[in-house]
Amino acid sequence: LMYMAGGAFAASKTDSRGGRGGRGRGKGRGPPSSNSTSSPSPALLTANIKNARTLDSLFGTVTAHLGRFNHIHLSACWNTLGRLAAGADPLWFQRHAKELESLAQTTAEVAETSAEVRARELANIAHGAAKSGRAAGLGAVWAALADAIERRVGDCNAQELANIAWAFARAEHRSSALFDALAAAAEKRAADFNPQELSNTVHAFAKAGHSSPALFAAVAEASGRRLAEFTPQGLANTVWAFATADVA
Repeated sequence: LMYMAGGAFAASKTDSRGGRGGRGRGKGRGPPSSNSTSSPSPALLTANIKNARTLDSLFGTVTAHLGRFNHIHLSACWNTLGRLAAGADPLWFQRHAKELESLAQTTAEVAETSAEVRARELANIAHGAAKSGRAAGLGAVWAALADAIERRVGDCNAQELANIAWAFARAEHRSSALFDALAAAAEKRAADFNPQELSNTVHAFAKAGHSSPALFAAVAEASGRRLAEFTPQGLANTVWAFATADVA
């Protein structure tokens, strides 16, 4: 699955804009001076999150500024967390349990209530949470993401659809309504998917145990037209998915 995670998000980058202050509801207190080291501007706060080199540094920013995080900051934070956790001490979460809990609570709240959060940010949050190694303890986050993504699934591009499916499958968070919505959207847009996205999508559905014959049929047709473009690993993942889902 690391193959899917590594390639699937290689081209997806969180919006570098800081957005407005606050938590993505359009009610921020306004950006402080960008010259302030104690209260960085929204754009500088985004940069600080994305450029964190250690989990200690990242969670230091969370501790100091979580109350000012909006949907863009949360997207950047989970993306960075997923990246740093991959090479960190496996017990990192014990040192940062309180900060992680606060981050999860804020993320669930923003996903549930923000009118500004977009499909891109939701996909990035899901990806980072899945890669963090703590997916099992983030039930409230996954539930909030599932509802928010379901409402915005029509705004998702092919990469976001594939990676959301991958993230929820990896997290083993079962949401039939979400997977039904993803399947319907992906089936309509299968021709827009590149080979890796096609492979990732059916692999995720097979791993999640969510049956979607119409989606698999659309992927089979799209894959047949681009078979020469598949990597050996992508082809193997696709074959495994069809065999596991028992789709001829």
